[in-house]
Amino acid sequence: MAPAAADQLQVMASGFTKLMVSQLATRLVTFSMNLLVARQLSPEAYGLSAVQFHLITTTILFLSREGFRRGGLRIQEQTGKEGSTTVAERVLRVSWPILPIGLVLSTAVCAFVLWRSAAQGGDAQYQQAVVAHGVAAVLELCSEPLYIISSTRLEFGRRAGIDTAAMITKCGVTLLLVLNGSLHPALVFAASQLAFSCVVLGGYLAYGAQLWSQGQLKVHSWRLDSEDRQTLAITGLFSIQAAEKLLLAEGSKLALVALESGYNQGVYGLVANLGSLVVRLLFTPVEEAAFTAFSRAGLGAAAEPSARGPLAQVLTVAVKAVGLLGLLALSFGPFYSYTLLRVVYSQRWSETEAPFVLGCYTAYLLLLAVNGITEAFVHAVLDPSALKAANALLVVFTAAHVLCSVVLVKAGGAAGLVLADTLNMSLRIAFSLWYIRCYFSKVPGFSTRQLLPSSQVLLACGLVSGCLAASNSHFMASQQLVLHGFWRQAALHVGVGVCCLAALLMRILKAERGTLAQVAGLRRKQE
Repeated sequence: MAPAAADQLQVMASGFTKLMVSQLATRLVTFSMNLLVARQLSPEAYGLSAVQFHLITTTILFLSREGFRRGGLRIQEQTGKEGSTTVAERVLRVSWPILPIGLVLSTAVCAFVLWRSAAQGGDAQYQQAVVAHGVAAVLELCSEPLYIISSTRLEFGRRAGIDTAAMITKCGVTLLLVLNGSLHPALVFAASQLAFSCVVLGGYLAYGAQLWSQGQLKVHSWRLDSEDRQTLAITGLFSIQAAEKLLLAEGSKLALVALESGYNQGVYGLVANLGSLVVRLLFTPVEEAAFTAFSRAGLGAAAEPSARGPLAQVLTVAVKAVGLLGLLALSFGPFYSYTLLRVVYSQRWSETEAPFVLGCYTAYLLLLAVNGITEAFVHAVLDPSALKAANALLVVFTAAHVLCSVVLVKAGGAAGLVLADTLNMSLRIAFSLWYIRCYFSKVPGFSTRQLLPSSQVLLACGLVSGCLAASNSHFMASQQLVLHGFWRQAALHVGVGVCCLAALLMRILKAERGTLAQVAGLRRKQE
C-alpha cells in the first residue's frame, strides 16, 4: 500500500476505533435506558423524546454548527509559522459566530414550537420542556469552538471521553426521574438534555483551560486574513448544505409529527432508537473519522489528479468495510425484528407495526452506511464552485424527499417514513458515485465497481436471507407460537440464525481477505 494511503487510513482507523469505543459504552447504556424507559411510558409519551424533542435539538445544533465543523477541518497546520497554536487561533477567529447564530436559531425554533403548541392547546409542562431544550442547545454550542480545535488536532480520544460522560449522565438522569414518577415525561426529557449539555460544556471548558495554560489559546488578532475569509466562505457553503441535509434527514419526521398521531410517533421513535444503535455505534464514528482523513488527503491530491490513487484506495477500503456491515444488517434484520422486540420490549410492542417498521429500517441501514462514507468523501474534496453545484442539486433532492414523505407517511405511516428515507438515500448515493467516478477518472484501473463487495459475498447474503425467511415463516408463525410457545420457537429460530451467521462470516473472511487484512494491519500499527 502506498505510504500516503496508509497514513490516511491510519488516521481513519485510529479515529474510528476511539470513537467506536466511546459509542459502544454510551450506546449500550442508552439502549438499556431506552429499554427501561419504554417499558414505563406510553407510546405517546415516548414519542415526545424520540421524535419531537429530537427535532428541536437537531434543528438548532445542526444548522448552527455543521458548516463550521466541516469548514474548520480544512484549516491545516501548515497555514502558519506557529504550528498547532496558529490552527487554534484561526479556529477561534472563524468559529465564534456559532454562538450568536445558535442563540437566534434557538429562539426562533422554540418560539415556533410554542406558537404551534398554544394553537393546539398544549400543556404548560410541554412548553417548559421546549424552552429547556432550547437552552440546552445553546449551552452545548458554547463548547463548539473547542470541539473544532480538538478535531483539527485529531484528538479523538478526548471527544470520546466527553461524549461518554455526557451520555451516561443523560441516561442516569432520565432513568432516575422516570422511575421516580413525580415529573411530567416532557420535563424528565428536558432535565436529562440539560444535564447532557452541561457535561459537554464542562468537558470542553476543562480542555480549553488546559490549552490556555499551555499558551495555545491566545488570539493575537481578531482581524480576518485571506485564509480566514476563504474558510468562512466555504463554511457558508457547508452551512447551506447543512440546511438542505437537515431537511433530507429530518423532513420525513416533520411530516410524521404534522400528519400522524402521537402513538405512531412513539412506534417510529422506538424503531429509530433501536435501529440507529448500529448507526451510532459503527457508521457514525467511521464516517467522521473518514471525513477527517479525506479532508487532509484531498487537499494534497486536488492539484495533481494523477496523485489521487492513494485516496481512491482509502475510499475503497472504507466503503467496503461499512458495506459489509450493512449487508449483515440487511441479511438478518428483517427476519429477527419480531423476535427482538418481543424479547426486549415485551409483547406490548411486538404486536404493533413496530416489527415490520424495524425490518424495513434494517434494510435502510445498508444505504445509510454507504452514503455516510461516499458523501463524507465528496464533501471533503469538493472545491467552492463544486460545492455550490452540489448545494443546488441537494435542493432538488430535498424537495423530492419532502414530497415523498408527505405522500408516503399518509399512505403507510411509520413504514412509509422509512421508505421515503430510503428513496432519499438512494438519490444521494447516486450523486456521490457519479462525482467519485469523475474525480478518479484519471486514476488507472479505478472503477466504482471496486467499491462493491465481491459477488461471492453478495450471493452468500442472498442465500442466507432466503434461509432465514424460511426459518421465520416456519418457526415464528402464529399457529406454531400458540402450539409450542414463544420461547421454544424463538430458540430454534435463533439457532438457525447463529449457524447462518457463522457460515456467512466464513465466506466474508475468505472472499474479502484483502480488505480485512488492510484494516487489521492498521489496527496493529495503531496499537
